[in-house]
Amino acid sequence: MTWKLPATMFAIVSLLGLAGVLPASARGSAPSEDPLSPAHIEGLPPEVRANIERATRACGAPVAALHLFSRYIQDRVTGDRFIALHFEDVHCANRAAICTTAGCLHQVYVSKGGGYRDILNVYAPEIEFKLSDGAAVVEVACGRPAEACARDFRWDGSHLHPLK
Repeated sequence: MTWKLPATMFAIVSLLGLAGVLPASARGSAPSEDPLSPAHIEGLPPEVRANIERATRACGAPVAALHLFSRYIQDRVTGDRFIALHFEDVHCANRAAICTTAGCLHQVYVSKGGGYRDILNVYAPEIEFKLSDGAAVVEVACGRPAEACARDFRWDGSHLHPLK
C-alpha cells in the first residue's frame, strides 16, 4: 500500500507537467525565451542594426534571429570590443539574400570605446573569435574540412591582418 501513493502522486505530477499546468520552474529547465526572436537583433547597437537591415532587406519582414546570432569578444591588448554576426542564425524567407554556396554572410564590428564600425564581411560556413596572446583573432572557415583552408585574421588595433 505504501508504494501506491508515491506512484500515484508521481503519475499526477507527470500528467500536470505534460499538460503545462505546472510552472516552468517545476517542469525543469524549459527555456522561457523564444529562441527565434527580433529581440536578438533589436538589442544590438544602432549602427549594427542599420547594417543588418540593409543586409536582410531582401528577406522580407519580419526578420528574427536565434540567440547565438551575435557573439562578442574583447581584445585584451587594445581593449577594443568586437561583435560577430552569424547570418545562418537569421530567419529569412529569401535565404539567397544572406547565403551563397560559399556559406552565409558573417560580419565583424569593432568598437574602440564609441560606436561600432564594420571591419569584415565574408560569406563562409563559420567564423570564430579567439584570443592569441590577448589579441583578438577571427578564424574564417572556408568549407569541409574547415581545417584544410581556415584563415585567421589578427587585430592590430586598427585593422584585421591575415596570419600566415
